[in-house]
Amino acid sequence: MFALALLALPITFADWRYRRIPNIYLIFITYWVAVARIISGIASLQVLALAIVVSILGVLVLRMGIGDAKLFIIVCLAINLPTIASLVALATCIYLAAIAQIILTWGLKRVIPQSIPLAFALFFGSALYLAASSAASLQQYADALVNSW
Repeated sequence: MFALALLALPITFADWRYRRIPNIYLIFITYWVAVARIISGIASLQVLALAIVVSILGVLVLRMGIGDAKLFIIVCLAINLPTIASLVALATCIYLAAIAQIILTWGLKRVIPQSIPLAFALFFGSALYLAASSAASLQQYADALVNSW
């Protein structure tokens, strides 16, 4: 995750300005993540295969850029998703970040954008996923509230 955090700004700026994610950044992140996965292993090959299928469908159906698809796979590898539910939660967080980006762009420019640079949504969505996955569940909050009386 350090490589993703380190290169999040340059990748986001490049994607925002040129609508392309430079492969040199993706290669560097891939090496960094590959070392981490060799040391600690991959949590689930099925989830990784599903992430690859989701990104291929995103390119073919949603007209997502190939750089965005590669970055999505690298993010899934970096986070090391253990279950399909966690992949769905990550995709939901990324879509929420993309919707927020569309709303912000629409609010600033007064025009609904036809396309958005997805690198920001990928990084912001993955940060949102990591924050939500480390937080206590609502059930724990409800139990604590009931038991405190």
